[in-house]
Amino acid sequence: MDLFARTIGNAAGLWLAVRLLSGMSVPGASTTLAMIANLLVVGLILALVNSIIKPVARIIAFPLYLITFGLFSLVVNGAMLLLTSAVTDALTGIGEELGLTLGLHVATFGTAVAGSLLVSLISAVVVGLIGPSKDDD
Repeated sequence: MDLFARTIGNAAGLWLAVRLLSGMSVPGASTTLAMIANLLVVGLILALVNSIIKPVARIIAFPLYLITFGLFSLVVNGAMLLLTSAVTDALTGIGEELGLTLGLHVATFGTAVAGSLLVSLISAVVVGLIGPSKDDD
């Protein structure tokens, strides 16, 4: 349930970031349904990147976290969004036979940092609303 909630939260945050930031785009989203499907796939990939690679990046960058009082997390979050963009750019050909072009394009690192802030905020709200509660443990 946790991965499902994070995927939905990431997709909602990515939708807002794509709408607000000119440097982020979803290629080939001709219909609303295609855009929702694309954002769900990209949200799942972002959730997996954050679950698998981000802890390793945090351990490696721990001294920088200490020196910058945690502000280096903005850089790590932006890097995770850029990595997700690179992974989804490699998936561009998948789904074409179904009429669904997958992917997320992030133009610059600054856009990635701003986008990661939006995605983090919206995802936290959505996961807080639909995620597993403490009573479920």
